[in-house]
Amino acid sequence: MENMGIVITSRIRLARNLKNYRFPVKMNREEGQKVVQEVNDAIDRTNLNYELKNMKDLSDVEKNSLMENHLISPDLAENKSEGAVLLSPDRKVSIMLNEEDHVRIQTLESGLALNECWDLGNKIDDVIEESVDYAFDRDLGYVTSCPTNIGTGMRASVMIHLPALSITNQTDKLLYGVSQLGVAVRGVYGEGTKSMGHLYQISNQGTLGVSEETLIDKITQIVKQIADKEEKTREYLKNNNSDELEDEVYRAYGLLTNAKKMTTEEAMKLISLIKLGKEMKIIDFAGNIDLYELMTKIQPGNLLYTTGKEMLPIERDKRRVEIIKGELLNNQTHNNIK
Repeated sequence: MENMGIVITSRIRLARNLKNYRFPVKMNREEGQKVVQEVNDAIDRTNLNYELKNMKDLSDVEKNSLMENHLISPDLAENKSEGAVLLSPDRKVSIMLNEEDHVRIQTLESGLALNECWDLGNKIDDVIEESVDYAFDRDLGYVTSCPTNIGTGMRASVMIHLPALSITNQTDKLLYGVSQLGVAVRGVYGEGTKSMGHLYQISNQGTLGVSEETLIDKITQIVKQIADKEEKTREYLKNNNSDELEDEVYRAYGLLTNAKKMTTEEAMKLISLIKLGKEMKIIDFAGNIDLYELMTKIQPGNLLYTTGKEMLPIERDKRRVEIIKGELLNNQTHNNIK
């Protein structure tokens, strides 16, 4: 299957708990600090140069930026007393501490790369387990705060971009069908969040009684089928509705490069159409512009973090357009729209 930028990122998350501590929801501040210290010491012994960030030391802007870059969860961002995260220099690994579980190891890669994520996450898991005792049951597997994570404690998830299926009103039916296969469909930032910019997260629901490799293979096959459906729908639009599709892309480009202000949700939808147009060769750019990265840059927390000052919502909406214009116009060709 040719990947036309449909699969954006892959992620593996491993949930673990330390044997001699209560779950985060029940433990006190001293216990939380000990968990952070034990895991941090385990990583320090490897000379991996991970950076420790305690939630209590971060501003709301910094936490929102980390969340928007998928390095921490919304739940961890809200844990102001005992929560922390260890980040690798390349940001491909983040180890969340005292979220729902004591340890949540997360690895990220571009494209459909769940096996690569698993290999890296498994190595980090082994490094930590050399120094700490995990809560593990011989029959059940890894013991977790939420029963749905007991077993492997693994969530394999993929961020997928489905604009053609959205345009043709097939998304809801397709994703409902997928959910009947024991697969969760969530928004941009996981559970409890909505889709923006035609982006969805696809992940496994169950973790008990099945191996990590089997779970990864299941999600990989389902994602390939969804991506194949998106590709075929793009081909259908190209052959049967090319004028309408080009009009949608042209209008999106015009709005993004001429508007004075724009909300996050509107900008995400329009950039999604530009991304579709670029991948279908309707619209051309001079540089290797990363439109998913642009989607990330224009999130509210990232805007505030990069600007370095507080802004009212209307100011953010104006700044968002300035960033988008800069990216699109700086990468335009003389024959930008074909």
